[in-house]
Amino acid sequence: MTTRKLESSDWQRYFDEVSKQLPTMRVGISIMGESIGVQPESEGSVLVGISYDSNDEVFAVDAANISHRVPKPKEISLTGCPSRRKSSFAKRPEGSRASR
Repeated sequence: MTTRKLESSDWQRYFDEVSKQLPTMRVGISIMGESIGVQPESEGSVLVGISYDSNDEVFAVDAANISHRVPKPKEISLTGCPSRRKSSFAKRPEGSRASR
């Protein structure tokens, strides 16, 4: 599995392209922090939307059963697995994380 940092100038364009593939993707959403460790919020949910709003500076993941917002993310990384058709998403603003 490889991980690469997505440049902030590419966030909105990248997630606009990913959104065109909905609703064929499933996601898991986990919250991660030093004091709480990894806390799974949802697993295997249908992805309804994923976006970055450059005006409000908000990264959003919307699944069928949960929505997760991260204001002013510091970093968004992509983790890909050669055996999967699509990449996984990880966001790491101030210890938060959402992943597929």
